[in-house]
Amino acid sequence: MDTLPQMTRTEAAAAHALEAAGISYIRLTHAPASTMELCRGIGAEHGAEHCKNLLLANKRGTEFYLLLMCADKPYRTSEVSRRLGSTRLSFATEAQLESVLGLKGGSVSVLGLINPCAREAYRAGSLRVAIDRDLMKRGRICVHPNENTESYVIDTADLDRFLGFIGVRYTLTEV
Repeated sequence: MDTLPQMTRTEAAAAHALEAAGISYIRLTHAPASTMELCRGIGAEHGAEHCKNLLLANKRGTEFYLLLMCADKPYRTSEVSRRLGSTRLSFATEAQLESVLGLKGGSVSVLGLINPCAREAYRAGSLRVAIDRDLMKRGRICVHPNENTESYVIDTADLDRFLGFIGVRYTLTEV
């Protein structure tokens, strides 16, 4: 019988948030997977794939979007910015990832929205969440539990339930 390694405090917080929302998940452990290339194939045996989780910032660094999109789609700055009704968005810096989501690069995840700094940024209106409409049509996705050595397989319907549970509204968009 395989045994899973003990969860870190960060992973345990993500697991607890899902469990509190009544959401089941499959926990997968793996080598650090900090890029989409390294995430490829993780979750495939469960009919899931990782989605891109991008923290985007406006030029002044005052407005942020957490964008979840299908892994196989390219990110086009001008198109996404236009669809979200924002000035030109670019990738957030490492410092912005830390201050807005409380995460490091390569670990960005929708589950980062449970972190106190992300909750505060969302409440203040400086952080918004957008999800690719096609992603929500997928049955299952993988997300990091705020660290890149594990992935959780969740149903996309449960992603919607999770966001509702933590009080986060999101925009569906075309990417």
